[in-house]
Amino acid sequence: MKAKKILSAVLALALSTSALAVMTGSAEDAAPSEPVFGDIDGNGEVNATDAAYILKYAAEVGSGVFDGTLDEYVKQKNQSKTITDGGEKLTIASWNDNDLKNMIEVFNQDYPDITVEYVNCGADSGADANVKYKSFLNSGEGADLFIAESGWILDYINNEGYSVPLSELGITEADYQDAYHYTVEIGTDNNGILKGASWQAAPGGFCYNTTLAKQYLGVKSPEEMQAKIDDWDKFESTAAELYEATDGAVTITATMDGMWQCYASATNAPWVIDGKVNTETALNFTNMLIPYVTNYYIDPTIEQWSTEWKTLGKENKTLGYFFSTWCLTSGTQLEENCGTDGNWNIVVGPQEYFWGGSWLCVSPKCDNKTEASQFIKYFTSDAESMEKYALASGDFVNNKSVMEKISAGDYSNPLLGGQNQFAVLKDAAENIKLNESITPYDETLKQALRYALYSNIFNGDAQQVIDEFLVQAKNDVPELFPEEADSQENTYPEAVG
Repeated sequence: MKAKKILSAVLALALSTSALAVMTGSAEDAAPSEPVFGDIDGNGEVNATDAAYILKYAAEVGSGVFDGTLDEYVKQKNQSKTITDGGEKLTIASWNDNDLKNMIEVFNQDYPDITVEYVNCGADSGADANVKYKSFLNSGEGADLFIAESGWILDYINNEGYSVPLSELGITEADYQDAYHYTVEIGTDNNGILKGASWQAAPGGFCYNTTLAKQYLGVKSPEEMQAKIDDWDKFESTAAELYEATDGAVTITATMDGMWQCYASATNAPWVIDGKVNTETALNFTNMLIPYVTNYYIDPTIEQWSTEWKTLGKENKTLGYFFSTWCLTSGTQLEENCGTDGNWNIVVGPQEYFWGGSWLCVSPKCDNKTEASQFIKYFTSDAESMEKYALASGDFVNNKSVMEKISAGDYSNPLLGGQNQFAVLKDAAENIKLNESITPYDETLKQALRYALYSNIFNGDAQQVIDEFLVQAKNDVPELFPEEADSQENTYPEAVG
């Protein structure tokens, strides 16, 4: 009987003339006021979301979780929806408002009557938010929207208790034809349902102090700087040259963390392969890093996002930082760490890379459906408003046509001496393939490696670093080590980046 129910449900979608119309591009033939056969979520069209409903229905019937017809299943799911209108203000949860303060300012220029409020989720950093969000979203307060990071977004979009489909706001994949495709794939859950929309792509580059580069390396242009660091061998040679020229007073870059992000994201190797932790990239990076530590080309005691990290640039103690595009907006790291003199430039660096990225997700507690939809569309799918935001903030928006236009235009960043960072990083954005390597364990395993590096890199033994990394990984994600799971307590510091 259950098998017949499942078969009937699948056939209902497969034989739907409306479904065929959508697949052949003739959906406009169906009157929008008429019910569309196979339209499970009631948004007027048959798409991947409807197919996912049917597959979930089939799975729940097959496992005995649900025993009823497809119509009964759909009614039950629709009754459980909590997305409404009528709230007092649009609330957006995050761990800081570095992006949001610029976004809200630009949004309110076109929507002055909508009050948008940033809500801190109780976290001190993006990594910390991975843990704190769960308590926040389960609390009585909640928010309409929340911002998720690439390192842990999968935990949230694949949990119906934490997020709802964007289709409930009238937003579908069709709205993102000009987006960088990896952002759409990452925002899609395991059932093929779009749950997150990103307003930014996040290519990275190497920002360097032009005064120090000229004084100690004889570099007079971004082209000359790029030529000295356009692969890792040259990066190390330039680090040695800088060390000799400054007697060790100026490091090539601020932290190991920045080097790791550039190196690791460019390899595009997942942390987990066939259910097992992949240590190859971590081992190769550690071997490469050891000479920088033993020769004092970098200071391995300085951690990303720390006070010391922030002051190195202004104090002329480091040549440069590995910065992503979200570090280059007004009021963020470029200004905070490097000052406003404009004596900094950006180049691609040893290799093209990316760093992070953020997605807007809808909380099940959203009570400002209309405003939430307007906000998401404004920053993630409307080309005109996305261009306006990019020019106002300096953020690299998630629209290829907009970025092509700005890259070829006369945009200039005064913090970078008038340089157009979009022109430098545009090609790197086209090559981001995060969707091919992302796993639910990324942030946890990254922090385990951080601890292992900061604890053991002084010893000059790469394998010792990896062994410590595996100890921490087993403790944090024992499901990846079913044959070796132990009960050792987490002893490494709270993540800061």
